[in-house]
Amino acid sequence: MHAIKSLLVVWKNTKDNLYYHVGTLNYDGQKYTFEYTFKSNSPRTVTEAIRRGYRLHPAFPLLQKTYQSEELFPAFDRRIPDNTRIGFENILDEFGLPATADRMDILRETRGMLSQDPYSFEEPLRLNGEELRSNFYVNGIRHQGHISENWYDYVREGDSLIPELEEDNKFDSYAVKVMTSSGVHIGCIPGIYAQAVHSLLKQRISVELTVQQLRPQFASQWWVRVRLEATIELENTDERYRHNLEGFIFQESA
Repeated sequence: MHAIKSLLVVWKNTKDNLYYHVGTLNYDGQKYTFEYTFKSNSPRTVTEAIRRGYRLHPAFPLLQKTYQSEELFPAFDRRIPDNTRIGFENILDEFGLPATADRMDILRETRGMLSQDPYSFEEPLRLNGEELRSNFYVNGIRHQGHISENWYDYVREGDSLIPELEEDNKFDSYAVKVMTSSGVHIGCIPGIYAQAVHSLLKQRISVELTVQQLRPQFASQWWVRVRLEATIELENTDERYRHNLEGFIFQESA
């Protein structure tokens, strides 16, 4: 049985710089599906995004329709390099992908990001039994004035980083700082994951962040990749916070 690959389709509101999980893209090995997150009760999904000025993607104009295709939807496929492109093999090498990588693998690693475009594609939080995990890049490093020029002196691959609630953040009530073990503030949890991590920390659930990769030669949004790990019993989480988690967690096993 082919494991279902899923990506969060994320929209950035340039007015408030907050991120919204507006849709989910799935691939089961045979067909791709896309649907908006209108069924979710979590904050910062498509319903709230629409209230904040979001307009449905022109390629997917119906809010409550499940779109299906045997090929990756052209609106998404154009965001990643074609295998006929000169230097395609080098791109795979840069992102640590094998020659057998499919379009979802490439979209996951490149995040489908285009210049001056509000969309990106991010990995969900995956729950296998009680083990929660994901991968993402630390946000906001270039805005940390005290270390922005030499951030690589403060972090190494394999380091453990510490997530801390940032209760006094006036822009984002779910903001979570990322600290080194020596207490240096290097950045923050990306907005699309912040409300889930915030909910875990509010319940005193330990969240481990481990530096997987450093890319100082890339743009700042690619500088520090981390692995997130936590142990949770989803059914026993506090109801006040559960709805902040469920929209971002994809269960891999019962």
